[in-house]
Amino acid sequence: MTMTPRLYLPVPLRSGDEIELAPEQSHYVARVLRLRPGEALQIFDGEGSRHAAVIVDAHAKRARLSVGDAQAALADSPLSVTLAQCISSAEKMEWTIEKAVELGVAAIQPLISKRTVVRLDAQRAQRRGEHWRRLIVAACMQCGRDRLPSLAPPIELAGWLASRDTGATAVVLVPGARIRLAQVETRNASLQLLVGPESGLAEEEIDAARAAGFIAASLGPRVLRTETAGLAALAVLQSKSGDL
Repeated sequence: MTMTPRLYLPVPLRSGDEIELAPEQSHYVARVLRLRPGEALQIFDGEGSRHAAVIVDAHAKRARLSVGDAQAALADSPLSVTLAQCISSAEKMEWTIEKAVELGVAAIQPLISKRTVVRLDAQRAQRRGEHWRRLIVAACMQCGRDRLPSLAPPIELAGWLASRDTGATAVVLVPGARIRLAQVETRNASLQLLVGPESGLAEEEIDAARAAGFIAASLGPRVLRTETAGLAALAVLQSKSGDL
């Protein structure tokens, strides 16, 4: 089955309206998707609204579409997972964010820990955040999600532990931990998952997480890379209590 092309439009979507696309969106519709007038696509606003649409004009610098009827949006996972991921190198972090969106993550919190190699000043953090958000949009367009996961600015691990939502079930991945992730019982529909950087969390950081109410859990006998661990954990959690 061929999937209908999808486009993210962060504007109010009303049936019968015509929307002129921004140059970047116009290029995507006309040159990447190669859509022509009269062809159908699906549009979503990132807040949970999805509509059918039809291309009216398809020029690389100025395309227009007509908004059709509202459609049933893809339901969010019943388990709302925040992935608190210590920042890894560019490609690894990009992979983690993209695949976490595909696996239904509700929110992403980039963290700076003691062993985090990538250090971002304010300007770099802003540019990286904008790039990560584009990855989130692209992943939602690809996988059919209609609500964008939230992306928080990077923060120091200690600061996040002190300010986090204590009402959520909280898990920190620790290789060799006695408890397996699949054994963790979620007390409610909200869960926070803490994943260390390439070299792992320092012992004092693990102790701080435990003191903040985190359950130390492992993914089995193998030690997974940072870009694999969070995704494997998300798959386990979604299979156990979510929508996989």
